[in-house]
Amino acid sequence: MNWESLINENTLSWLLPDEYAHYRKPLQDALTLFLEGLSAKRVEIIAREQEMLPTTATVFDRLIQLARSCPVLHKLGQTLARDRHLSAELRRYLQRLESFPPSIDSGTVEGLLTRELGPLHRLGVTLLPPALAEASVAIVVPFYYSDGKAPSNGVFKLLKPGIEERLEEDLNMLDRVGSFLDRMCDDLQIPHLDYRESFELVREKLRYEVRLDKEQRNLSLAREFHKRDPRVRIPVLFDFCTPRITAMERITGQKVTESFPDWNEKIRMARLVIEALIARPIFSRDPQALFHGDPHAGNLFSTKDRRLAILDWSLTGLLTEQERIAIVQIMLSAVSFRTESIVAVLSGLSERHSVDLTVLRSIVYKWTRRIREGLLPGLTWLTGLLDEAVQNGGLRFGANLMLFRKALLMVEGVVTDIGGGSTLIDQVLLSEFAIHFSAEWPWRFLTLPDSHAFATRISNIDLAELMLSFPWMSVEFWLDRV
Repeated sequence: MNWESLINENTLSWLLPDEYAHYRKPLQDALTLFLEGLSAKRVEIIAREQEMLPTTATVFDRLIQLARSCPVLHKLGQTLARDRHLSAELRRYLQRLESFPPSIDSGTVEGLLTRELGPLHRLGVTLLPPALAEASVAIVVPFYYSDGKAPSNGVFKLLKPGIEERLEEDLNMLDRVGSFLDRMCDDLQIPHLDYRESFELVREKLRYEVRLDKEQRNLSLAREFHKRDPRVRIPVLFDFCTPRITAMERITGQKVTESFPDWNEKIRMARLVIEALIARPIFSRDPQALFHGDPHAGNLFSTKDRRLAILDWSLTGLLTEQERIAIVQIMLSAVSFRTESIVAVLSGLSERHSVDLTVLRSIVYKWTRRIREGLLPGLTWLTGLLDEAVQNGGLRFGANLMLFRKALLMVEGVVTDIGGGSTLIDQVLLSEFAIHFSAEWPWRFLTLPDSHAFATRISNIDLAELMLSFPWMSVEFWLDRV
């Protein structure tokens, strides 16, 4: 197949704005290498799918179809679909990847279910075709369930035929692309980031996409994690699940980005999305805080009773207590302008030990200076610092922190499309911090000075150091202004 017709300079100039023009050549080479490495059988299937598109299909319609054919590209497209750095037109195209009409007929679906579960009528299940939607690795089919008790509506999530092999082939191509980019950093004029190592972390997470038994466990953990918030709904599992099929209650609603004509209701839902998907993991008192690793709009529904339904828990991560303590230490050091403290914390977070501290110090100084210039040290500031520390400072974070960064990007895009933005995210997180800090204050008199066993992860020693630094903070701020 001639990939040049899909991946060329004109296409990439539309995909990437001028400020990212230097990434067009690396992206073209990486995509071409990825696609040329696919098996002849896969290429034949992709070519057939392209031929089935109408003659009026644009090159971008064809790129969307190509992404649907490759699970890794599909997931990448979903991640970028809410990225405000991209053009609105491109994001509208990519948002088609969040959910789309099924391409598998009802007969095939019923055959797959029967093969896995046996005759459906023996379970009290009646299928309600057609399928509701198709995602990157699975298809969702509604059913009616009656076990002699209260009848209910449910959905099957089942893996698409052959998806495991396609995903594994795609993930192997990531390894090949990573090695290529590592070799060609200088020629392509891109940062030296150990792409193969980074892609390996991504590969391990994406493999869970086809482990529906893992998703079922994640659903149970998510229901436990969010059980105290009646505004959030997580699907309940039925008993007849298998490693290839998840049977769960059906939650009806609309994408949160498409649901609210009323401005106040938009902001209420945007705040709820931030609280559930960002604030709750950050301020959790659990040793390991669960977070949703794939919060695109297709997985976030507004229900008729004004609740937030969070679907598809196949990709999740865990923020450790130490990682959350480190995030808080960075923020505290930022507001008190303690550059060396931030450098030390970032170095400790990195999984690579050969960090260039001189470069890292210059990056940290640049970002603390922005606070002196009036930038709020919130989530936008923190992610900017972390991104530059990785890109230019040589830091390497673990798979969960990388996944959390990706989740933050997606949530920011969703919130902006609902009607909020990064400013609203900082406002909500600050409000949540104040609520938790106030609630834990009485208990501080009963804990050891160095204990971080609070939702805010701030010890009494941290507070004392922050208060003692106030005079110096004022002097530094004044000297920087004169």
